[in-house]
This record gives sequence, structure tokens and C-alpha cells, in this order.
Amino acid sequence: MPTTLRSVAGAGLHALLRLPRLPELPPLDLATHREYEEFTRSYVDPPGSREGLQPPRQTMTYVRWLASHRQVLFHGSQRDSISELRPDRESDDSTAFGSQRAVFATDDPVWAMWFALLTRGQGFRSTRNGVWSIPGDTQHQQYFFSVDSDQPDAELLTHGWLYMLSRDGFTAEPAVAGLLQSGQWVNPNPVRPVARIAVAPADFPFTSIIGRHSGSESMFRTLWNARTASCRP
Repeated sequence: MPTTLRSVAGAGLHALLRLPRLPELPPLDLATHREYEEFTRSYVDPPGSREGLQPPRQTMTYVRWLASHRQVLFHGSQRDSISELRPDRESDDSTAFGSQRAVFATDDPVWAMWFALLTRGQGFRSTRNGVWSIPGDTQHQQYFFSVDSDQPDAELLTHGWLYMLSRDGFTAEPAVAGLLQSGQWVNPNPVRPVARIAVAPADFPFTSIIGRHSGSESMFRTLWNARTASCRP
């Protein structure tokens, strides 16, 4: 994905402390869990659904539940009705893993939603973004989202699609220095989505703390700004 936290080394990793996080999902009542299971068995488990799905209850709560209850990955796009994702790379990344020609996806629906909603309109130049966790502790992800763009805040996000993919054939990015796990996965082969869900800016939980950076700004500064934004009352 575009320039991300993987370009930071050494002291920059310390900026992860107190980056924005999502609150843990509260335990779901039995009725909600059953509703999610029935919906998933009907529309997600059978691959190849062509219709855009509307999950029960809140979209974000459902996709976070799905990420922990199914072996699926997520891919965000503003293109609807994608029948097959093909290996491609639209921008350079700071690592060989991120720059390879492949289908990119993530096990984190929040991160994928960023790419589904982000508007690359007139005046847009780049995005810096990422999700990180300690290996084995994917319940405490930390995030940052920043843009180099002349677009006003109200025009940064639009409607998009969150595609669900099987993990078959995908490889996860190795943990950085053995300490930090990104949510990025790649598959060198074409991939057919198993389902898709419409998402809107209102579904994105970090709308109020999208940062701004310039092309000359260091990644450490971008991270520090994200950390500062997360500490605002």
C-alpha cells in the first residue's frame, strides 16, 4: 500500500505508543451472535455473491466480528461489482514486500475501509496510513491515516465497497523486527471476491483524526501528529 509506517525504523517505532486505537468490541448478546452467523452463512460463506450486502446492525461492528470469526481478508475499493482482483501495483512502497505485483488485502477491515472511502480527487498527492499490532495480539491494533491533499476535509471520503476474500493463496507480511505486525497480505494470483459490502464515511471510525502531511515531512513527524491527535479530548 502507499507510503506507510514500514518506512520508519529505530526511534520512529516508539511513536506507535498511543497511536489511535479502537475500543474493544463488547461481548455480543446471543441474539446478535446468531444473527451474524445466519447472515454470514447465507451470504458470505457461499462464495461469489454478486449483490452488495447490507449486514445486520452496524456495519463496523459486523465486519470486526467477521474478521475474528472467519478466515477472510478485506480489500477496499470505490469500484463496484469487481468480479476478479488481478495482481497489480498502482504506486511504489518503501519495501520490497509492499512494492511487489500482487493482489493486496488485509485482515483488518478498518484499514481496508480507508482505501474504500478515500477520494483521490483534484489536489490529492499521497496518503500515509497503517495498522500495527504486536504479533498474536490483533485485538489492540493501532492506526494512523494522513493525506497530502488540497481537498477540504469534507471531500476526503466518499462511498465505497469493502470486498471479502478467502485467505487461500495469500501470504502475510513478516513482522517488522519481529516486534510489529502489519495487516498486509499479498497473493500473486488473481482472486475472486466472496462478497462485498457497501460502506460510507459514517462507517469509518477515525474520520475526526485524519491527519495532513506534506511531501517533505518526515514519517516520524506524521506519526507524531497522529499520536497527538489521538490524545485530544
